[in-house]
Amino acid sequence: MWRGVSTVDDHAVTDTGPPLHLAEIGQEGQLGLFARVLLSEQVKAELAWHCVFECIAGALGDRLVVESVSSQELAEQEAAFRGFRLHQADLSTAALAARRQPDVVLTDDLNLRKGLEAHGWLAVGSVGVLVRAFSAGRLTKQELGALLDRLFDDSSLYLSKGFRVHVRRLLDTLTE
Repeated sequence: MWRGVSTVDDHAVTDTGPPLHLAEIGQEGQLGLFARVLLSEQVKAELAWHCVFECIAGALGDRLVVESVSSQELAEQEAAFRGFRLHQADLSTAALAARRQPDVVLTDDLNLRKGLEAHGWLAVGSVGVLVRAFSAGRLTKQELGALLDRLFDDSSLYLSKGFRVHVRRLLDTLTE
């Protein structure tokens, strides 16, 4: 059910996590909340390996932009994020964020999130995307609750019990 504002003007750079986890519960279309979603070739390869890139590309259409990240950019981000355990796709996401200056960076990776926030970026995960979809009128509170349950139980996203409790409390405070 689509209600109210269907998109926000934000541009997002994403790593593998949110598109993958949202696709695993059939909610890749919620990424259409963003005016533009940018991802690196490295992230595209990971999404393709998980067999979800095509459905994400289909859901986003021309809102999706895939860009190459050079080995020099990866090396620069590796130096900038020293002390954070990051993989190549994570570094490529950070490099793309540095290049494109998005409003938000989408990630479910805690190390990448901490590194991004340490560098001043707003990082939002799959849960945050669903909450934004609710705030934009794309989901009712009941639909949001059901989707959060599916995200916790039916996707490959790992969330601690403490975070699940935190999200449930947050859901209780939301009003339609």
